[in-house]
Amino acid sequence: MKILRYFSALLLVGLLFTGTSSCFAQGTTASPAPDVDGYVWMKSTDPEKKAFLFGAGTAVALEYQMRAKRSEEPSKFIKGWVEAFDNMSWAEMASRLDNYYESNPDKANRLVFDVLWHEMIKPNLKN
Repeated sequence: MKILRYFSALLLVGLLFTGTSSCFAQGTTASPAPDVDGYVWMKSTDPEKKAFLFGAGTAVALEYQMRAKRSEEPSKFIKGWVEAFDNMSWAEMASRLDNYYESNPDKANRLVFDVLWHEMIKPNLKN
């Protein structure tokens, strides 16, 4: 009787591990999300581009507010983002990025954040 209980418990554990291990069989990639460079950007749909910028803008706004609450100076990137894109819509930002990559097809390997910083934010920093 004791052996039957141990065998049943062992069988149950074996079934549980067998069932849950199948979810690990899907394999993972080295980078689950690609870096968003010009190649990815230009293949993306307009809603995807706006969603990307909205997500980035939300993170920027959150950091800006958190630093302001603690009376800390925002980073140059955050401060520059707020200054450069203050009255610009997501569609306008996406259009500016589109124009950059269309005008510079040889620079499609540049990351979107690199383009945002060096081409749009940094040249417009007030200090």
